[in-house]
Amino acid sequence: MISAARRVRRLLPSLAGVALAVTVLASPAHAAGPLVERTTLGNGIRLVLSQQRSVPIVAINCIIDGGARVDPPGKAGLANLTGSLLSEGTKGRTSEEISRLIDSLGGSFDTGTSSDWVLASAAVLSRDFATGVDLIARSLREPTFPPEEVERRKKETLGELEADEDEPGLVAQRAFRKALFGTAAYGSPVDGTPESVKSLTRDDVVAYHRDEIQPSRTICAIVGDVPTTEMKSTVERLLGDWQGSGKPLDAKAANVPPARSVVVDRPVTQASVVLGQIGVARSNPDYFPILLMNWVLGGGGFNSRLMQSIRTKSGLAYSVASAFESSKLPGAFQVALQTKVESAAQAIEMVRAEIKKLHDEGATEAELVAAKDYLTGNFPLRLDSTGKLAGFLGQVEYFGLGDDYIERYAERVRAVSLDDVKRAAAKYLQPDALVQVVVGPASKLAEQGITPTPGTAVGVAAPAAAPAGGATAAGAAADR
Repeated sequence: MISAARRVRRLLPSLAGVALAVTVLASPAHAAGPLVERTTLGNGIRLVLSQQRSVPIVAINCIIDGGARVDPPGKAGLANLTGSLLSEGTKGRTSEEISRLIDSLGGSFDTGTSSDWVLASAAVLSRDFATGVDLIARSLREPTFPPEEVERRKKETLGELEADEDEPGLVAQRAFRKALFGTAAYGSPVDGTPESVKSLTRDDVVAYHRDEIQPSRTICAIVGDVPTTEMKSTVERLLGDWQGSGKPLDAKAANVPPARSVVVDRPVTQASVVLGQIGVARSNPDYFPILLMNWVLGGGGFNSRLMQSIRTKSGLAYSVASAFESSKLPGAFQVALQTKVESAAQAIEMVRAEIKKLHDEGATEAELVAAKDYLTGNFPLRLDSTGKLAGFLGQVEYFGLGDDYIERYAERVRAVSLDDVKRAAAKYLQPDALVQVVVGPASKLAEQGITPTPGTAVGVAAPAAAPAGGATAAGAAADR
């Protein structure tokens, strides 16, 4: 769902001025995946290694399963705070010393959090590979969490949450997620709420690190101009003896909520609308039919039905899009748009009509061909740099997509039939059970029949959680 990606703190621009392009695919139709070696260390760390000799750069992405979805009750934002502090001081290095070291290397070093994982990543010249791994190893194994840094990050987060209140789209998103997931995983905002963030202590951060940052939950994807034998030996030397507490993951998927309507009263001229339902986990076997089905509905930009209907033909919104989140547990399916307050009911009716039409009838042959051409043609662009490839390979491993995912991506997209799309639409779209959230003047919305479900307060929910698989610092997501 990071905001995870938005909250990741970048200490320096990533290797500014250095070309990062790496050719990893032969053609859209016949993808030849990069040579990848996989191994597991004795403490459970999984390594995904690929030597790429095009440029003298190496990217390291380590993701630790858990993230904000395992925040303790009442402590929303704890994983986010912990993740942001991993780079703010380790044994033997202060935050300032870490920044100066990265500056001297001309590289980058990031830490952060999403709904599903905590991230530590680095990009350095190949000659500095061991230093890059050492930075990550220290951040995962021995962060010091200086009290002054804890307070500084809390203040920054509180300021960001306050600024979010001026963004109706974010307000709509947070209300939607609260209505959809409730107290289950993904219902708590990644960044927390003002109340929860204020209550967090350094002891909470230390406890989260001890219990949730575990070698047995860690995947490190490394791509660049370093032999894989050196990659493995370096990680083994710096992380091989790291031992965790062995605490098991504890996160439950949400029950399907009843259809409901939420209104957040705000004096704006543009209503922010989100409609959706609980979707699927990324591991769902119908992923590719769902992918193409969603492209037809609202994931295909100007070629999508929602864009054609609501923007091009009716002029009701500048943009409208649909998405199924990529997440460990079933995430959200949603359609989001902004429109004039006076046209909110009309736009919502049109969104519902398009969802129902696709649910009932499926796609056309022309739509399916266009979706396949775009998805197969666009795929190589998601792997055109060392950093993107490292992030992508890490997520392929994390979601268990298989060793041949890159090689067979185009084949699997092309294999989807009209019947597959129709079946996916009928199974995974629920036009009569959508959660609806509208941010706008409650009185004007009520005049159009847009009112909250009885018992649902008109007001503001908790700050927004980001999409589950969306950590930009982790590289290209393996979900589109």
